[in-house]
Amino acid sequence: MSRRVHVVFALSLILVLAGCATYPANPPLAQYNPESGYRYQNLKAPENSESLFVILTFSGGGTRAAALSYGVMEKLRNTTIQWEGKERRLLDEVDVISSVSGGSFTAAYYGLFRDELFDPGKFEKVFLYRNIQGELVASLFNPVNWFRLASPTFGRIELAAELYDKEIFREKTFGDLVDQARRPYIMLNATDITMGARFSFVQDQFDLICSDLGGVHVSRAVAASSNFPIAFTPLIVNNYAGSCDFREPAWIGQASKDLLVNPPRFNSARIARSYLNSEERKYIHLLDGGVSDNIGLRGQLQAIRSNDLSWSLVNKINLKEIKKLVVVVVDARTDPKTEIDKSPDSPGLGTLIDIISSVPMSNYSFDTVQQLLDTFDSWRKDEGAYAACKGILQDQCPAGKMPTRPPNMAEAFAMYVGFDQIKDAKERQRFLNLPTTFALPKEEVDKLRKIGPQILDQSEGFQKLCAELRCREN
Repeated sequence: MSRRVHVVFALSLILVLAGCATYPANPPLAQYNPESGYRYQNLKAPENSESLFVILTFSGGGTRAAALSYGVMEKLRNTTIQWEGKERRLLDEVDVISSVSGGSFTAAYYGLFRDELFDPGKFEKVFLYRNIQGELVASLFNPVNWFRLASPTFGRIELAAELYDKEIFREKTFGDLVDQARRPYIMLNATDITMGARFSFVQDQFDLICSDLGGVHVSRAVAASSNFPIAFTPLIVNNYAGSCDFREPAWIGQASKDLLVNPPRFNSARIARSYLNSEERKYIHLLDGGVSDNIGLRGQLQAIRSNDLSWSLVNKINLKEIKKLVVVVVDARTDPKTEIDKSPDSPGLGTLIDIISSVPMSNYSFDTVQQLLDTFDSWRKDEGAYAACKGILQDQCPAGKMPTRPPNMAEAFAMYVGFDQIKDAKERQRFLNLPTTFALPKEEVDKLRKIGPQILDQSEGFQKLCAELRCREN
């Protein structure tokens, strides 16, 4: 074979590779069924009481966030409680884990493989102590991937998803989570860049686009959730809206009239309805979940305060099915020092990207946590007011009867696990200056695993909860 023929053959192969390379499309949903798929109500847990309802949220922050949340998971595994006459691990009472970015690796791995998360040489080996970032960079230098990346429908995020699929999540799909049908409910969150809104990999979200989440690989959800802008290209999700006989939930029509009464609810309905127009939104482009909610708490807050979500907690609380509600926010937010305010020179592009991608998200996270605290505080005030009125009535009119107790009377516990809570100033500053990367030295990972439980231990909410549940460290 002549050299010219070899060249022609090679060029032809390159064109074939480039032309065939595309993202794996999420499958369409044949028929909408609000009772099937990956939904909270379809998950069971015989060892989980639900009357003690525990929500964990894991923030973004690369390996730093994964290690911090991993340490908290270890703490919950090692903590034994007494509840409703039974002894069990606090970890077994976790009902929901909501995560973004780096925290999604820990959440997804536990959702799929449960206690294997803690086995030496498992999650530690495939992710925590591994130079994932170096492997992602190396994949860009593979000549075969050059040709694949030449395709307009195959971006850098696909290389990441492939690596996660093969090396970390063993090609598991959400169908595997459906088959397990066990709590906790794992909510991996990305950001719809067109709407600037949270996009959760749960069937309720995929109903809007008439897609079957069961056929989507978990690795793609994690890739979308940790899809840092500029470093990766957006992850694409096909929109098949209008093809599965989807019926719009009643709350969307009601909320669409609430602009002046309840603007956040109106906006939620506006975003939900945007997916129903598949002609205008044929493809959904997803980036890092931290862009819309860097601590994964907004959806949980909505479930606590409203009936709009299918897994809303309001009814459970009003019916006294939930007696204690526990929310643990694990936030790997950093606050690296910057010198830009000491000079009139314009910051470089890299510095600007770091600031834009972190400072606004941190401010938004503080606001979200405050909303959670305010909600729980209002419940306590309602309880106090009810008790005070009951006392006055009994004193002034013993024969009188109080009306039914007001709603939202679950005992609430909020815990924030963040580096700001570290008491030692020098140690606190060291953690606040850790980089956001998918490669950290083993000693740094181990320090993160240890500091998470320490911060949780010193939390007033955790101490109060443990006093009531008679916690014991294993």
